[in-house]
Amino acid sequence: MNAEPSPSVENRPRCAWANSDDLMARYHDVEWGKQPESDREYFEALTLESFQSGLSWRTILHRRDGFRMAFSGFSIPVVANFTEHEVEKLLMDEGIIRHRGKIEATIHNARAFQMIQEEAGSFRDWIAEMPPDPVVIHKALKPHLKFFGPTTCESFLEAVGKIPPPHDPECWKAQS
Repeated sequence: MNAEPSPSVENRPRCAWANSDDLMARYHDVEWGKQPESDREYFEALTLESFQSGLSWRTILHRRDGFRMAFSGFSIPVVANFTEHEVEKLLMDEGIIRHRGKIEATIHNARAFQMIQEEAGSFRDWIAEMPPDPVVIHKALKPHLKFFGPTTCESFLEAVGKIPPPHDPECWKAQS
């Protein structure tokens, strides 16, 4: 999900939040609101949205590579097996947000993803069957996930294209 935007799109008007730098513009143009192809990508989106709570999206996006390294490319089975030893290492990792609760929630959430995968075959299949309603999805996931409040749920659903992301009226994506 890291494809470059086409040159014809680069100079189009975007949502105001996406104009701060090229990384934000690329995320807006190529990734935001697009359905992931794999459970790993869903897990990455959920993790980043959970870490974003209380911070700016720019802060998270600019540390994305650090998060990928720290969480083994967002491999669900690998992260699900992290122990206190890995938590302590991650608390020292300057490439991510060093918040114990969010780190522990990521490990917990990997285990929850595995549970959903066991029940539904994949997280992608599970969420595809859900209505595009943040309240319903939050209610279904809240008992299983940590650092997943209603706002994080809605942001996650926008990011993965389950519900339409809110584009500024002058944004080229609002016009399409």
